[in-house]
Amino acid sequence: MHNSPAQPHKPLIAAIVPTYNEALNVSGVLEVLHDASILDEIILVDDGSTDKTVEILRQAAAVDRRIQVILHEKNWGKGQAIFSGWAATTAPVILLLDADLKNLTPDHIHALLVPVLDHRADMTLGLFRGGHFSTDFSHWLTPFLTGQRSLRAELLKYISREAAAGYGFEVALTVAAGQRNYRTRFVALKGVWHPHSEYRSERGFWDGVRWRLHMYGQIICAWYIATRQRSPNARAFFSGFGKL
Repeated sequence: MHNSPAQPHKPLIAAIVPTYNEALNVSGVLEVLHDASILDEIILVDDGSTDKTVEILRQAAAVDRRIQVILHEKNWGKGQAIFSGWAATTAPVILLLDADLKNLTPDHIHALLVPVLDHRADMTLGLFRGGHFSTDFSHWLTPFLTGQRSLRAELLKYISREAAAGYGFEVALTVAAGQRNYRTRFVALKGVWHPHSEYRSERGFWDGVRWRLHMYGQIICAWYIATRQRSPNARAFFSGFGKL
C-alpha cells in the first residue's frame, strides 16, 4: 500500500460506480471498494438493469454502511447515472470507476486518489497497463475515454449536460477540464482490464459490435457538442495526451 497523503484532515471521498446489466462482473469491483478504507461513501447507481445487478448491489449495501444504492427506472445512460450519484453526495473529491473492472485492487484506488488529495492534480486518469492487450491498446490510443478517474467534484458543474448524455460523459469531462485549466495526471493501473463488449457472454458478438458502434457514435456527437465553443486551453490540454 502506498503511503497516505500527508494531510491533517482528509476531505470526504465518494466513489461513484454506474452499473447496467453487470451481474456477471460487478462483484469483483464491490469487493475492492469494500476493502478500500480510504473511501467515505460508495454510491452505486443502477441505470435500469434487467438482470440481477440490483440484487447484488443491495447485498453489498447490507454489509457496508458506506454504500448507497440509487436506482433508475429506465436506462438513461452513463452520464446521467454519474450525475445522479453526484447529486447524492457533498464530498469534494470524487472517484469514478467502471463496474466491470478485472484485477482492480485497493492500491489502484489509492494511486488514483493521492495526487488529488496531495493537491498535485485536479484530476487523475487511470490507464490500463499490462492487463490485456486490447484494453491496453485502447487506453494508449484514446486515453481521454478512460472511465477510471478521481477529481475535484466541482469540475462536474462545468460539464455540458448535453454532451455528457449517454456515453459522452468522459469526453465532456475531459473538455471541461481543459477549458478550466485543470491540472491532470495519468496513473498507470497495472494489470487492470475490462471485457470488450464484443466478447461479453451476456451480449453475444454481433450485439456487442452494434453496442460499440452506438457508443462511439455518442462519443463523436459529444465531442462535437462539447467543443463547439473552441478553446485554445482545451486544444493544449489534448495535445499532452498519451504520456504517463
